Amino acid sequence: MNLKRFSLVLAAAMVCAAALAQQSKSDPSVEFRPQWSLQLQGGAAYTLGEAAFGDLLSPAAFINAEYRFIPALSLRIGVGGWQGKGCQVVTNTIYSYKFGQGNIDLKLDLCNLFGGFNHKRVCNVYILGGVGGMYGFRNGANSVIPAPEYVWTRKLFVPGRMGTGIDFRLGNRISLGIEGNANVMSDRFNSKRAGNADWQFNLLAGLTVHFGKNHRASKAYLAAQEEAKAAEAAAAAAEAQRIAEEKAKAEEEASIKAAQKAAADREAAEKAEAQARAAAHAKAAQEHSDNIWFTIGSAKIRKEEAVKLEELAKWLVENPDFSVAVVGYADQETGNSNVNMQLSESRATNVKDVLMKNGVAESRIVTDHKGDTVQPFEKAQQNRVVICTVE
Repeated sequence: MNLKRFSLVLAAAMVCAAALAQQSKSDPSVEFRPQWSLQLQGGAAYTLGEAAFGDLLSPAAFINAEYRFIPALSLRIGVGGWQGKGCQVVTNTIYSYKFGQGNIDLKLDLCNLFGGFNHKRVCNVYILGGVGGMYGFRNGANSVIPAPEYVWTRKLFVPGRMGTGIDFRLGNRISLGIEGNANVMSDRFNSKRAGNADWQFNLLAGLTVHFGKNHRASKAYLAAQEEAKAAEAAAAAAEAQRIAEEKAKAEEEASIKAAQKAAADREAAEKAEAQARAAAHAKAAQEHSDNIWFTIGSAKIRKEEAVKLEELAKWLVENPDFSVAVVGYADQETGNSNVNMQLSESRATNVKDVLMKNGVAESRIVTDHKGDTVQPFEKAQQNRVVICTVE
């Protein structure tokens, strides 16, 4: 790749990079806004020649309309001109000529190109390149140069242009600038023929008025803000849902624990109540169990024992949850085992009859008889008994 192609590729890459850098570096909430501006320039022009530098200086003025369509690149169209000077060497005579000039320039803002767009940047350096058209008139060389073939053969010249400058931003609408540019044209622009190009240089100071601001609210930033807000709202909603789920889970766990505790408490209370009832039942059973005593060889219930049975029967009627076991015995010191077995049975039967007579249901009375096979007491007379055990 030769130098020319490389330069073109580099320039294209720089323009593309500049086109992408739309968001302001100083404030991401704003972005570049295309902008028109009007520029007035005035200064000095110098046409390269054989005379002293000061002798070839002349005034110049331009008015330019510019449209910046991306942060680093703008198109400028201008008109201007004024005066150029040349020198007749033989007589050392300075002559002047008038011209009007129209220009079309591309300006490349180096600060925005390499530093990114900054809508508050105070100083911006640029380079420019373009073409123009010059129309000459009132050529003083006609009366000075003796050889007419050196004088203009045509009045229209097409220059190529290049230059550089710096703008100082005073506000959103006003800036001041200094620019130096060079115009290169075909030979004889200065009414002389030297076999090379003629050069004219301009050093200009200018005031630029901008129509509107160079920035606007960034759509990308606003979209990003909205997206961030939406993401934040989604995150907040997700967090709220998570908290609500955790709360519901905690409440459910607390409810389960409370239910389990209530069940445990109820079970414990029921168990305690059952134990209390069992203890009360056992205590009541123990308190109301009694022994009915008999005389030797007899199954007849004596009067005082009958009173005890009547009281037991009354209590059993009032407390239907209880039953009674009636077991008859006989002592071993009297009779024999067969007689004693029949005697103990008769004693248990007579006790049962008294209880039933006093209102106790037969189903609540369990009878048994042991004869003299079991002696619940040590003394013989104590084993002539029916033991009534309340259950």
